Amino acid sequence: MPGVIGHLKNPSVAAVEELAGAAESAGARWLGLADAFWWRDVWVLLTVAAGATSRLVLGPAMTNPYLRHPFLTVAALATLQEVAGPRVFLGLAAGGSEARLAAKVDRRDAPARTAALIELVRAVAAGLPLDPDSGRRLDMPLVSLPVLVAGGHDGMLRTAGRHADQALIWATAGSDLDRVSDVIGESAADRSDGGPEVVWAPLTALPDDREADVTDVAIYAVLNAGPGVLERWGLDGDVLERIRRAVVAGDGGAARRLVPDAVLGDLLLSGADADPQAVASRGRAAGATSIAVPVFSVATVEARVAWGAAVEAALGPPRAPEVR
Repeated sequence: MPGVIGHLKNPSVAAVEELAGAAESAGARWLGLADAFWWRDVWVLLTVAAGATSRLVLGPAMTNPYLRHPFLTVAALATLQEVAGPRVFLGLAAGGSEARLAAKVDRRDAPARTAALIELVRAVAAGLPLDPDSGRRLDMPLVSLPVLVAGGHDGMLRTAGRHADQALIWATAGSDLDRVSDVIGESAADRSDGGPEVVWAPLTALPDDREADVTDVAIYAVLNAGPGVLERWGLDGDVLERIRRAVVAGDGGAARRLVPDAVLGDLLLSGADADPQAVASRGRAAGATSIAVPVFSVATVEARVAWGAAVEAALGPPRAPEVR
């Protein structure tokens, strides 16, 4: 069954309880919640989701290696495991444009920072000290857990291929899907475990979705695209920076006016292109073995999960990730 990526804007505690319960009832395998510092804290919301469910696997989708010290991320994971047991994953990405523009974080070393955080989590789960210099260990157990990595630029894609248990291809343009898949696959070539499971999260517009919700996520995905596809789209650095600043300011209308319709058409699957068989065919070509679905409201969870299940049925059985 597919995973669910929550795209509810700044969901309340009550909304997260409802979302998690609906996702579990619909049969979803996992639920990822956004880590955005404008919004309610993701780790608090994940404990709420854990208390509202008994089977659903939970984690941030995505957090980043910058805005919390790695020690705090390790502690948060261990605390969440106390609440949810083994049904916890860690989702990592480079951090969005708000990290650079609002928090003044230089993200150029995101691949190295992400790899270092993964290594720390795995080391602590293996019983090694949290702080090697002092020898101090985490004062609670941390059990090995799956690590999911997402990215659009080559550096983060290579990190996913080399280090992740699962690589998330999120809202990737159709014209860029082959490149993204190839970079992940080539980076995983030396791994003895066959590399990460590839999870595809296509951005789809289904009949019950509000157009504005889907478009807002598509515009955010523009900022995650690699330089090659940006060049094909004709979006130069100046236009991209204007889009970025509008997104960070929360001005979706201004951002939308800067994004050509053809770009949205490359990012969004709708109509016949969103047919589960057609989506499965594209996903299979990209090496995907499972699907994650975006959810914009609790009311659409059941339909979204059913759509994702139909795509996965056409893909074939998923490969269970080997947690390292």
